[in-house]
Amino acid sequence: MPNSAPSADVVIVGGGPAGLTAAAEAARAGAHVVVLERRTEDTHSRAGVIQPRVLELLDARGLMGRFRAAAGRWRPDFEVPRYMYAGLSGLRYDQLDSKFPYALILPQMTTEHLLAEWALDQGVDFRRGVTYTGHTAHADRVTVAALDAGGAPVELTAPYLVGADGARSLVRAAAGIPFEGHPTRMTAVAVDADLAFPWQASMRMRRNEHGWVLAYPFGRGTTRFIIVAEHRRHVPKTEPVTIPEVRESLRLIFGTDFDITTARWLSRYGDAHLRVPAFRSGRVLLVGEATRVHYPASGIGMNYCIQDAFNLGWKLGRAATGQAPDALLDTYHDERHPVLEALMDDVAAQCALHFDFSPGGLALKDFVERELVPVPEVNAVLRDRLSGFGTSYHRASDPHRADGTRVDDFPVDPGTSYVEVAKDAGFVLVDTTGGRALPAAITTTRVGVLPRELAGATTALIRPDAYVARAWDVRPTDEEVLDAHRAALCLATAEPHPSAVGR
Repeated sequence: MPNSAPSADVVIVGGGPAGLTAAAEAARAGAHVVVLERRTEDTHSRAGVIQPRVLELLDARGLMGRFRAAAGRWRPDFEVPRYMYAGLSGLRYDQLDSKFPYALILPQMTTEHLLAEWALDQGVDFRRGVTYTGHTAHADRVTVAALDAGGAPVELTAPYLVGADGARSLVRAAAGIPFEGHPTRMTAVAVDADLAFPWQASMRMRRNEHGWVLAYPFGRGTTRFIIVAEHRRHVPKTEPVTIPEVRESLRLIFGTDFDITTARWLSRYGDAHLRVPAFRSGRVLLVGEATRVHYPASGIGMNYCIQDAFNLGWKLGRAATGQAPDALLDTYHDERHPVLEALMDDVAAQCALHFDFSPGGLALKDFVERELVPVPEVNAVLRDRLSGFGTSYHRASDPHRADGTRVDDFPVDPGTSYVEVAKDAGFVLVDTTGGRALPAAITTTRVGVLPRELAGATTALIRPDAYVARAWDVRPTDEEVLDAHRAALCLATAEPHPSAVGR
């Protein structure tokens, strides 16, 4: 007989960035969350960049001190204020209207460690060395089968199961959710070479008819090279990367091989382009790379996975604990799947521009980089695509133009800020008028003037994921605020939900 584990509100398979973020957010809402992670040791860091919108979300949880300290230990110039799009330089993150007008360089494994600490702080039961083997879906629950580190069977039952187990997701396959698109058509190479970064700038790029290379320091004494070599781009993913191959490609593109003799990591990856048509099937939901795989254009993949998880987590926690109906989880798909579709289209567009090394393709890149990227309006469009600032959940039917838009930090009374309030809260009402007496589910704070991003509003109800649930130009009544709160939770009744006194 399998060992009977305590019941949980949510079981999450996969302890990567998306799984840990969703777990911490659900636990913040009061859910008992169990995370099953097959790995017992770190793997090599693939992702290495955290984009500005994710930095804002981490800030709203009081985590940016930890992330900046960790980044400073990794490399002193961890802020990258000028970024790239489709391999073209000149993206001006330093002109973003945000506390975080930069990308932050940090290895993915360090990001995972910090997110795991946060999840544990929230009470998440994080179990390493546990391998998911399947699940059975019932009308009101999901039974999950797994093997512990010693090979003994484990069974857990919860109202919801989340697959955060990557591009080869077993949860997705068992749930029967399709994975649609095209397989790998070209490959590229990533190398962490034993080489002190040869330049003063935070990153260096080079392109010609032989391909494209991005180089940036990835820790002290290590330089990461991303190489797309025209003569090697159709090599199978399974073919091992060798130092002679790396040196040959660098000589062709950079004009030097930097005398590289050893590397800490060599990897070949592809441009497979696959996505799910739906984020849930009954009581099974997917998040992170279980929902998509694509070429890692401009270092945005992990970041959109984490943004998905922030959207899912607070909803999952409330639905799993009875604070909101199951219908709230449908809004995860409704809001984030269009973002996924736009992301995949953008990656395809970047690849088409980026990897054409013909004379015409090189001339087009030169023109776009020299004449178009510096145009302020063009620069804003491109950086909004990468940073996450372009994401909005606003609908044509929303009463206020700020509804569904993102929130950054701003001052609130007395002498504090929105993120200081939000890190310990769920829904936050920011009000220029004051004098509210609302349930504990809504934290109320007074503000002198709301930021201009809220388009002239006097009052705004902000969701746990730092997007506006509802804004008003004229002071709303307390009942109007409660109605907006109920609507954000998909509560159909006009009466406050019995569980709405919780966070």
